This record gives sequence, structure tokens and C-alpha cells, in this order.
Amino acid sequence: MCRKWSLMLLIVLLSGCAQEAVREVVKPIKPVVKLAETDKRMYNKALWAIKKKRFSEAEVILNKLIKKYPQAAGPLANKGVIYAKQNKLQKATEFLQKALAINDQLVQVRNHLAVVYRKQGKFSDAKSMLDAAIVTDPYYANAYYNLGILYELYLQDAKKALENYQFYLDLKKGGDKQVAQWVSLLQRQIKAANK
Repeated sequence: MCRKWSLMLLIVLLSGCAQEAVREVVKPIKPVVKLAETDKRMYNKALWAIKKKRFSEAEVILNKLIKKYPQAAGPLANKGVIYAKQNKLQKATEFLQKALAINDQLVQVRNHLAVVYRKQGKFSDAKSMLDAAIVTDPYYANAYYNLGILYELYLQDAKKALENYQFYLDLKKGGDKQVAQWVSLLQRQIKAANK
């Protein structure tokens, strides 16, 4: 009886092992379209401003670049990143989708859009976007990381979460101690559930 309660408590505790430490693997998008040298410097300044959370400064620069380079996906995608960081999810979706319409090979944009979809509760769309990122680039570790979070916390599929975290760790240079701990906890949870 005591073992049964201990097992149930362990499962409850482990079921959200990633919940406390969820971090989003999202970064500003580097340009694909060839920019003039002065515009490259402007773009890099916008990326720096995004990292420093100086969003209005970055947005002014990105707006200039969007006007000058309407077929460049990077400035559009980074406006989407800014909106996502400000929790303006509908605007983020709009700009990330525009960027993908220009260049559907940008796995980073798919990853960002998947995170936005997940925040909107559109789990099926998030999964589809991450699956497409993996088809485009099977070595893009962040897609596996975000699929792991999606499966574990939102779709309640520990086995698929474990599988994706393991792919992430296999691809991640230098490892990731936090995710390695999640893998260990999920392995124990799955083993306990199978007894």
C-alpha cells in the first residue's frame, strides 16, 4: 500500500519535470537576403537591441529594412520575435507567417511560430510546424527540444517527449544538464508506469 502511494506521488511529481524550468529556445533570425554593408550593420544593431530587450529601437530599424527589402524574411521574422516576446501573439503569428511565405526553409522561423502556436493553445499547429522544421533540417536541435516540451507538458505523451529530448541531446553540442535531468526523470516515470 505504501509502495503504491509512493509510486503515485513520484508520478505526480515527475509528470511536470520540465514545467518548472521551461525555457524557450528562440533566437533572433540572421538575414538570408544579401544586404548592403550599411544595412547589415543596421540589421545587426536590431538583433542586438532584441537581445537587450530594447524592442522599440529594434522595431524602428526593422521597419526601415522591411521597407527597403520587402522580400527579406529576416526583418519580418524578427518583428515576429519582438511581438512574441511582448506576448502580442496574433501580431507575432502574422509576421512569422509572412516571413515563411517568403522563405519556407527557415527552420528558426518555424520554431518561433511553433512556440507562438503553443502559447495560443494551438498544439496541433505547433506540432505540425516543428515536424516541418525537422523535415527541412533534421539536425536542428531546437525543434526536438520544443517538441519534447509540447509532448510532455501539453500533449501528455511522456514517451514521445523522452524521444525528442534524447534527439535534442544527441544534437546539442556541449550537452544540456537540465534536459539530461528531464530525460532521467521521464525514464523513471515511464518505467514506473509500466510496472
